[in-house]
Amino acid sequence: MSIAVNKLFQKIEDKKLDLTINLERPLFVQPEDRILYRSARIILILGMLNVKTGLSKEVIACVDFLLRNPGYQKQFIIEYFKDKSNNLAKKLDSYNPSNTIEIDFNIVQYKSVPWDLRFNDMFLFIHLREYVKFIGLKPNLRVVLTEKGIELYKALLDVYIDEINFLELFGKRISEEKACKIITDVIPNTYWRENEKFDY
Repeated sequence: MSIAVNKLFQKIEDKKLDLTINLERPLFVQPEDRILYRSARIILILGMLNVKTGLSKEVIACVDFLLRNPGYQKQFIIEYFKDKSNNLAKKLDSYNPSNTIEIDFNIVQYKSVPWDLRFNDMFLFIHLREYVKFIGLKPNLRVVLTEKGIELYKALLDVYIDEINFLELFGKRISEEKACKIITDVIPNTYWRENEKFDY
């Protein structure tokens, strides 16, 4: 490999060409790729849902999936509240995303929860900074906010406006079993393009 690279550089030198690197070119990193942004959103989820008892890491992943992919939020609301038709209409009226949302059909279908490998880093990141603590034992491990985490959560309330609009629909408690089933089973089998049948 190094012989081929040396040959390339030799040919460039023989042609008297200059190698230049433009350091002025901006490098744009998506918010979803920043651990601070993602970790803060986890703290927001914990601050708004199941505050006293905490949440499982799996349901945090499911709710975070919805916040990352707002195109599925309306479908989730419909599925979550469909047994309470009076409540469903009220919830849909309260749901007010600030911009037009498109559904991303080209999404990876997960066998269990939509687990992003970066979650392990995010949980470690906020745990080491003493924003969260873990209570219980596997498989019933729960994540709860510490006092320091609650302070940060309050500071985030002015930042994640659309996320808060969605999370407020569930009050202070979300049914973990129902939420995980909708995200891992109902939505993939009902709304994702790879599951649709096309007549050609």
